[in-house]
Amino acid sequence: MIGIDKLGCYVPKTVLPLTTLAHARGVDPDKYTQGIGQKEMAMVSHNEDVVTMACEAAHTILSDEDKALIDMVLFATETGLDYSKAASIYALDVLGLPASTRAIELKQACYASTGAMFLAMDYVRSHPTKKVLVLSSDIAWYGFESAGEVTQGAGAIAMLISMNPRLGAIKEGKKTVRNEKDFYRPLYSKVPVVDGKLSIECYQDMLKEVQDHHPRLYTCFHLPFANMAKKANQVMTHPMDEQHLSVVKELGSRVGNIYNGSLYLSLLSVLMHAKEDLRGETIGMFAYGSGAMAEFFTITLKEDYKSGLNMESLKAIDQDRIELSMHEYESLMNHYENKEYSASLDLSTYVKPYQTFVLDRATSGHRTYKKLK
Repeated sequence: MIGIDKLGCYVPKTVLPLTTLAHARGVDPDKYTQGIGQKEMAMVSHNEDVVTMACEAAHTILSDEDKALIDMVLFATETGLDYSKAASIYALDVLGLPASTRAIELKQACYASTGAMFLAMDYVRSHPTKKVLVLSSDIAWYGFESAGEVTQGAGAIAMLISMNPRLGAIKEGKKTVRNEKDFYRPLYSKVPVVDGKLSIECYQDMLKEVQDHHPRLYTCFHLPFANMAKKANQVMTHPMDEQHLSVVKELGSRVGNIYNGSLYLSLLSVLMHAKEDLRGETIGMFAYGSGAMAEFFTITLKEDYKSGLNMESLKAIDQDRIELSMHEYESLMNHYENKEYSASLDLSTYVKPYQTFVLDRATSGHRTYKKLK
């Protein structure tokens, strides 16, 4: 039996309320809060990037024993830092993992994390005493006053894949791939090119193709915005009722789009907010990455699945959040763009009390990170 041994998450504390964005853009707030179902979206702070977020997520679940058994780190992101050097190299160093660890970065829009998970499972199958750390970390940024501005977000997921997992066993289902132009980010562009209508059509068509047609208490979805769950549910053979659907999308409505981690944020939403006893429950999982790749699979939760979660850190996602004004949001994201395209940085003055890992500086494009505690 192979699956997710431990599952961790990190979300930046700085958030933009969607009502604030709506008022600034002259839009009825209901269009955002009811139409797409978003309440807030997390914004990456000055000294955070995909590496610091991934390390924060991993830090919440990894023990020294886990670190000694990790043989490979797979880092799924579409917010890469370098055309050549994998973000997993930085993460491996910051987390203090063995130098004998294999470290790779993977890309296929929001699907890469699921692809990485299945590659990790194949590796564990042939190396049953070892574990694989799968990291997914992204910053969804579309630019000010863009059509996609309301579907931004930032966050990271860490999954430890092993034999005899504590959280749940993964069962492969059906997958499909086809060449689509619904969403892509050319090398010359700082933001993605998005055809929202086409992307929703591709998502729904591919979900119809790969779903397993079994009735389930919960099915989790990749959610670029919270009410994508409604659009996904519409094409399910056995749709969920509104109560269960609200559980699937609750956490995402407070965080926003985190690309590769979005599906697993939906899973965490169920694990945190479901009223039912989930021990032994099989949950449907639909992964989608524009371009386009889709896969449906299931996770069957163990009797002691909560031992694979750090509930204290998960509850902290909703605690001590820092609400941004429009001026603060615009200043922060201008800083983000400058940071991503600057060869030299000194961010040592931006440290916050809640941070464990920070981007300290960059010299000639090479980033230096610090562990603070």
